[in-house]
Amino acid sequence: MLDTVNNLLVNTRIPALDAVQMSDLLHYLFSASEKTLRIQVAEVVYRNDHDHPNALDIFLACTLPLAEKAASRKARRLFIHPSDWQVELMYDGAVKAMLAMFQCNYPVRPGTNAFRRYVLRSLALGTLRSYFMREENDSVRATADVATVSCRKRPFRNKVEEDVITRQLLSQVVNFPHLRTPLIETLQCISALGPDGALKEQAYPNLKRDRGRRPILDPDAIAEAMGTTRAAVHRNLREARLILRDVFNADGKLFLTR
Repeated sequence: MLDTVNNLLVNTRIPALDAVQMSDLLHYLFSASEKTLRIQVAEVVYRNDHDHPNALDIFLACTLPLAEKAASRKARRLFIHPSDWQVELMYDGAVKAMLAMFQCNYPVRPGTNAFRRYVLRSLALGTLRSYFMREENDSVRATADVATVSCRKRPFRNKVEEDVITRQLLSQVVNFPHLRTPLIETLQCISALGPDGALKEQAYPNLKRDRGRRPILDPDAIAEAMGTTRAAVHRNLREARLILRDVFNADGKLFLTR
């Protein structure tokens, strides 16, 4: 194995190996090699032989042991007695970071230290990102006095439930029977176009309120699909909004809870 690894490092290419030899190399890199050697091999594969069929296998065999140690070390720093679940979650984030690093294949400055810093930084960010992006771990902060911590949390948002409610509400709106025929046709046209065809990016958003651009209805696309004018679409939408708002959101609380 040492001869094979030395061959890889000297020639900066993955040597020609059969399936058994490749399996032995991966096992050696994963379980027996030192940290410095793992980073050197991972760098050669990342920089010089990224398109080789076994490049990702070798890269992960070198970096996953580093991910395991990074997750364990980070968990011990953040928690007095980290649970297995916490360590596993951080390890999962570190593994995802290594996969993303290899797949993105960003150019790295020359020199072993640059690549080493890139790997270690990606591992550190991956462990934290995976843990603190979860709903139950969001906004976790250290404090000297636990009594001063507020127990109030943001309401849990079930994305699947929200999608189902949105689809049901859209179906009720589009098929609402107490509208004039032009209004129903306009709503059904919007539904048929879908978000890709019926929406456009807001040209002049309220940055303080919207924090950037947000999608709005595109009257030109809707008018073209219906074979009518932009003014007619605006007139139909205005009348439909007044009726639908009174029926579905009379108290103004619909979009505060859904």
